[in-house]
Amino acid sequence: MAWLSVISTHDVKWVFRWLQLLHAISWKRNWLVVTDTLLIEIGTEELPPKSLNKLRLSLATNMREQLDEAELAHGDVHCHATPRRLALVIEQLVDQQPDQHVERRGPAVKAAYDDQGNPSKALAGFMRSCGIEEVAQLEILQTEKGEWLVYRADRPGASLPDLLPLMLENALATLPIERRMRWGNERAEFIRPVKWLVSLYGNQELPIELFGLKSGRKSMGHRFMSDGEFELAGADVYVDTCLKHYVKVDFNARRQEISDGLEEIAVAEDAELALDLELLDEVSALVEWPVVLAGHFDEAFLTVPAEVLISAMKEHQRYFHLTKNGELLPTFITVANIASPEPAAVIAGNERVIRPRLADAAFFFDQDTKSSLEQKVGQLGSVVFQTDLGTYGEKATRIAELAGYIAGQLDADSKLANRAGLLAKADLVSDLVGEFPDLQGVMGGYYALNDREPNEVAKGIAQHYRPSQSGAELPEGKIASAVALADKIDTLTGLFGIDQPPTGSRDPFALRRQSLGVIRICIENQLSLDIAECVTKSAELYDKGFSVEPLKNYIVDRLDGYYKDLHISKDVVDAAVAGQAMSMNLLMVNEIIQALAQFQASPTAERIVASNKRVANLLKKADVNILPHSFDLSLATEPAEIDLHNSVAGLDLAAFESVDDQLAALAELQEPIDLFFDKVMVMAEDASIRNNRLTLLRDLRSKFLELADFSLLQ
Repeated sequence: MAWLSVISTHDVKWVFRWLQLLHAISWKRNWLVVTDTLLIEIGTEELPPKSLNKLRLSLATNMREQLDEAELAHGDVHCHATPRRLALVIEQLVDQQPDQHVERRGPAVKAAYDDQGNPSKALAGFMRSCGIEEVAQLEILQTEKGEWLVYRADRPGASLPDLLPLMLENALATLPIERRMRWGNERAEFIRPVKWLVSLYGNQELPIELFGLKSGRKSMGHRFMSDGEFELAGADVYVDTCLKHYVKVDFNARRQEISDGLEEIAVAEDAELALDLELLDEVSALVEWPVVLAGHFDEAFLTVPAEVLISAMKEHQRYFHLTKNGELLPTFITVANIASPEPAAVIAGNERVIRPRLADAAFFFDQDTKSSLEQKVGQLGSVVFQTDLGTYGEKATRIAELAGYIAGQLDADSKLANRAGLLAKADLVSDLVGEFPDLQGVMGGYYALNDREPNEVAKGIAQHYRPSQSGAELPEGKIASAVALADKIDTLTGLFGIDQPPTGSRDPFALRRQSLGVIRICIENQLSLDIAECVTKSAELYDKGFSVEPLKNYIVDRLDGYYKDLHISKDVVDAAVAGQAMSMNLLMVNEIIQALAQFQASPTAERIVASNKRVANLLKKADVNILPHSFDLSLATEPAEIDLHNSVAGLDLAAFESVDDQLAALAELQEPIDLFFDKVMVMAEDASIRNNRLTLLRDLRSKFLELADFSLLQ
């Protein structure tokens, strides 16, 4: 910066003004392209809170894709969201596409003109599509296949105002909205009626028309705390200006503020916060100016199971709960959408509201315990499971039989598993589960204890829906695992039996989750169980002649997803599944996959895999149907082939207890394999010798296949 010393103070000021201007300008293709921040705000009636965050993320992704497709350079793309608005803020967005070079090949020259030398129909149509009138505007392209007419042109890039309406339309059209609605006389559809529209590029209005509204710079403040409508000076000050009008538009910041407030109250109450992330997202979508407050309810309600009170507070009032030493406290936390001058009055109002909600829940619980689960089982005959598969009464009978069978395979008490399976669905007809469906299974466990059923039966009922989602808790113990597996396998067998597997867009019975649950229970609970036999048994219980192969294949296919989450590559899973040792004992499959994943990182793996690929390729090219039944020692002319034969024939993998030991034994074959390929010409001219050596390689490959197909490893 020494040059500054030779210019005047006045000149320095002008230099820095130019630098500030150039900060918002970038050079591209020798043209100055202006960049600035774009703001699009869509003001609506109250948006559905459970889908707001998903809408926000999807809109940002969609708009980013539209910008990239249009070749409009940009910085970060943010999508803010409150109950009454979705707002896109796109930083450093250029105001114009780069110039477009167009090159289109037309008809061949020999087909471009008729006998009189006039343009043919093909050429005339091509010229119309290019928007030209003179043949002279076309060039000739020389290729090996002849001459072709070609249109070349440089067109100026379209401007942001010209591109924006269609980009927005496309981005909004693909939002994950289950039901779109119309309002007034408009034909436009959206998730909720649109009330106002803002479109600013920097400090300037960028006029667009959307949902029958013309854009401007007027937005709306908080419904109760602000004066209503206000003007935005520019896109860059959007967040700060909204803040002055009591609207915190940044969803993530609002969510974090609520989370921090919940933690502060938990500390103040000397309690633990079991933060429900789903509820946190929903509450964040319900407020524009969050205020976190704590209230209390009557301790007498604590005689009701904690899960019931928690569900009542969450489902009816969107309250968070606190615990201490694992016990529910008579405290709730609510998030208000207003900073009241009298917070105590707000808390008192919430305490009045929650009391009848908890009283109703306590009443339902009391009514449900007046009849036993066994009595409730009789009512399941009137509850349809699936139209083609019968009622829950029939399903309960099948689950009981299958749970008893699985428990027997696991050396567990079949009678306890059978009893738990029979009662597992009985709480579906209870009042509490009717009010709070998320408590199914859990309430059955409480009712079983109230009926003095054995603890293992109660636990089996309570936990039979586990795991409820990816990564969630598993059933504990063999009885609970048997009931959970029986329920899932029964559902899978039935739906696959009537040819209703999950599709890309439909999975109403959550079959993907159910199959992954089967895999997780078997592997992570260390259950040595042949799932194929369980599926066959399940199909027999339906007594409808169901084919079981599609379901078996589906469960094997789901292994890819399970191991992907464990960062084990697909080739390892494929290698294990292709091996002859592959069974539907998922615990055994897991042992092979884990061992192969470790083996893949070992120094010897590369040579063994390469040898297996070479052997597989040689056999693929050969006609294996004409190979001898076994290797003929009398035709062996090289010591290396005799040595390899002896090594393969003398290896009994079944003699080794662990997969790791089997892998180590197979690795010892590498030296005779290397020697064989160094010293022996496999494809000998003599057909009998050639086929004998291919037979040896077939035997070698079969030995490796007893464990896995090593040729599939990468």
